[in-house]
Amino acid sequence: MPEANQTHPPSRSWLRVTVTVSETISDPIADFICEQTGGVEQIPVAAANTAQEKIIGYLENDSHAPEKLKKIETYLTEFTSLLPGEEKTQLETEIIADEDWNKTWKAGFKPLPITAHLVIKPTWESYHPAPGEKVIEMDPGMAFGTGHHASTKLALEFIETLFHNTTTPPKTVLDVGTGTGILAMAAALFGAQKILAIDNDPEAVKVAEENILRNGLLTKIQADSIALQDISQQFDLVIANIIHDTLIDLASDLAARLNQNGRLILAGILTGPQTENIRASYNALGLKHQETRSEGEWSALLFIQL
Repeated sequence: MPEANQTHPPSRSWLRVTVTVSETISDPIADFICEQTGGVEQIPVAAANTAQEKIIGYLENDSHAPEKLKKIETYLTEFTSLLPGEEKTQLETEIIADEDWNKTWKAGFKPLPITAHLVIKPTWESYHPAPGEKVIEMDPGMAFGTGHHASTKLALEFIETLFHNTTTPPKTVLDVGTGTGILAMAAALFGAQKILAIDNDPEAVKVAEENILRNGLLTKIQADSIALQDISQQFDLVIANIIHDTLIDLASDLAARLNQNGRLILAGILTGPQTENIRASYNALGLKHQETRSEGEWSALLFIQL
């Protein structure tokens, strides 16, 4: 029961946050804004000199809104300062009424094809998959802040290839840093039989469990906060979509979790020196680099344990 002295405003309002950025840096910025707002919409914008996107998110217009807005402003300043060649971002805000927000917010999220055989859809949208197409159901704030990020997309493309273009697709999978569980769920839908999805963030494990349940994949996927070093078994496929420095720190442990002829997918890596460093570090552990895929400033690599 609410406390007697608790008061409620007569109506809610929302602070719409719109950031216009270069398309080359839109994904990491969209991810950060999604963490603050619970969901974002990315809209391509025609520009004279460079491709741009508008990133739109909504903050509840309450006492926490100024703090969250300040975090977004600080992140934009710090992020763009690391990329002197990029144009400055443009931040705009607007207060809108609750009834308009709900309609506008949902209208921006439609079923989203991520790869040739995988679609992500919000719960309120119906979708009839084409033959051979798989669907993951996740709402914004769970999926759309990460599912369309280039690093996630590249990892999903590799996963799809291993199940569609090989005679011996993986049966067992380890997803390290699972987050929303999207990579683990994709592997399950494509045919993996047993998947362990781990994350050191208890909240991420909780979200992954909810998503796994929503998609009816509890019999195939176990989400857990167990440390990578405490896992004794080996897997046909290991996936890690994290960041470069962590992938370097975990290199030996990730390689040790592979079966003979097992595959390793690494993502969350910036194209250029980071990609070359990852390739060299994992080759030095005896893994054979098979392929690198890139999109914009992001790369993902595929290795095999011979």
